[in-house]
Amino acid sequence: MTLWFDLNSIQSDDVIGLNQDKANEMMVTFMKKIPPVSYYSVLSQLVSRIGHKDDDVVNILCAILKRILIKFPAQAMWQLGWLRHSIHSDRKKKGEDIFRGAQKGLQKIEEMRMHDLLEGSKDLFEFLINLAKYKPKRQDQKSLQIMSWKGKVELKEFLPPVQAALALSRITMGSSNSRDVFPRNVPRIRAFSSNVPMMSSKAKPKKLIAFAIPEASPKKFEQSSRYTTAAQPGDIGEMHFLVKQEAKGDLRKDARVQDLNNVINRLFAQSASSNKSNKWNHRRLKLRTFAVTCLSEDCGILEW
Repeated sequence: MTLWFDLNSIQSDDVIGLNQDKANEMMVTFMKKIPPVSYYSVLSQLVSRIGHKDDDVVNILCAILKRILIKFPAQAMWQLGWLRHSIHSDRKKKGEDIFRGAQKGLQKIEEMRMHDLLEGSKDLFEFLINLAKYKPKRQDQKSLQIMSWKGKVELKEFLPPVQAALALSRITMGSSNSRDVFPRNVPRIRAFSSNVPMMSSKAKPKKLIAFAIPEASPKKFEQSSRYTTAAQPGDIGEMHFLVKQEAKGDLRKDARVQDLNNVINRLFAQSASSNKSNKWNHRRLKLRTFAVTCLSEDCGILEW
């Protein structure tokens, strides 16, 4: 991917232009042959090149992102959704095109549940962005009250934006089933707490509390309490998130730092001197990482 992106960034003459065309033809072939799970493992790199100056590269890239979104809609939605809420019109348009294309693809294979999930994700992102951007009228305000979120799709249909749900459990190149490459039985969010504490720092980030339920919860329980913004007997715990807006920063940088930390953890796992399998040295070196999900360039939701 890096070679392809960099090659097409070079100002072309006749020879370079010919090689760029050949590389693009190869990528069209690779797009169909390489399993979507492999592309998912470099999804952050793909999204970061959505503004590439070569139109052919962008068209192929958008086709790859559509394929990932069709194959893994519940997971890829969190990493691609910010494009639809970008402050840049061109990036926003590409995001809309990717989601519309994926929804058509899901409709074609009669995956209407996932089709509706992608459609409803826009409302969820807008809800979280509005919360991140909320400015208190008083500087000493320590919390705010919010209404229960009611979208086109129930909140429990969305995977929570946590590392345990979105990270690949293992790379199985030949696998065609998302349940083989992502963790199973991930708890879902029933509802958000109506009380949202605000941090005292200048940016006033908010602590969003979500009530967790099992992935498969009883129908009777779902209907009676899915909008209740207080703890219920059927809840199995809470999930905490930090929702924030960066006035001068960029949450995409935070997300890429976590990508780097995950690479370091993989290196630690492969190193004989730090791996727990070494009976003479049980250091078990590992960096603690967490999910950083961008909602737009300046807004995001962080796993607590």
